[in-house]
Amino acid sequence: MTSSALILLPTALDPDSDPEQSLPGPVLAQLRSLTHFVVEDAKSARAWLKRCAWPQPLPQALMQVWNEHTAQVTAQSDAVIKQVLDWLEAGHSVGLLSEAGLPAIADPGQALIAAVHANGYVVRPLVGPSSIMLALMASGLNGQHFEFKGYLPAASDAREASLRSLEHSSRQDGRSIIFIETPYRNDAMMASLRAVLSDETWMCVASALGSPKERIYAKTIAQWKQFAWSPGRDPAVFILACNKAKESRLTKAVGGRHDLKAHRRKHF
Repeated sequence: MTSSALILLPTALDPDSDPEQSLPGPVLAQLRSLTHFVVEDAKSARAWLKRCAWPQPLPQALMQVWNEHTAQVTAQSDAVIKQVLDWLEAGHSVGLLSEAGLPAIADPGQALIAAVHANGYVVRPLVGPSSIMLALMASGLNGQHFEFKGYLPAASDAREASLRSLEHSSRQDGRSIIFIETPYRNDAMMASLRAVLSDETWMCVASALGSPKERIYAKTIAQWKQFAWSPGRDPAVFILACNKAKESRLTKAVGGRHDLKAHRRKHF
């Protein structure tokens, strides 16, 4: 067995960002040392390699495509796995490159990684940005107990039934429930949130993370009904939480702040 490895390469959340500002130095150094890659889209991957100052002529980057479509076609996925295993056996480390964020987290790649494990090769994950974790960090919601649900159903009735079910689960134990949506359905998701969830339920929406357009708002549904903003077609992460203790603490804090303002108006 060779010393080669499948290297899981994170990518900046904003493809137009400066890689030097978005990724740790060791990640960029590893990327620049590789010549063999598995990517979601060859054109955008070459554009990213160029932004990362990949040191060789771009046509020399050897790439296999693994995305949500090819991964579901057995003949295509088997061919990619075989090629990757051949590269590894020949002593070439291979970079699995996401379009944004971390490979295989809300992205295709898990079957390829499992095949590499099954054949005895090393899998090495590298540190980088995750929109899911960044949104949870910034939400102020339960970071000790959370669940990632991926995409909810696209049909409006099924989506709204799913939201009610998630709200019930969160109300049972206070967990934060994280989900994502295809950007062109963000407006429909926002309408469903406002329509079906209870007024006291908390919802954080974090959009365009890692870009100049980044926005993160955490509000109760009652507050969202008074707040007309939507992420539009920017990538967004949604976090739902039912937490009565949090609600009472925030209500007390906000009430106290309002009392202080009234006191200042009265006495000053």
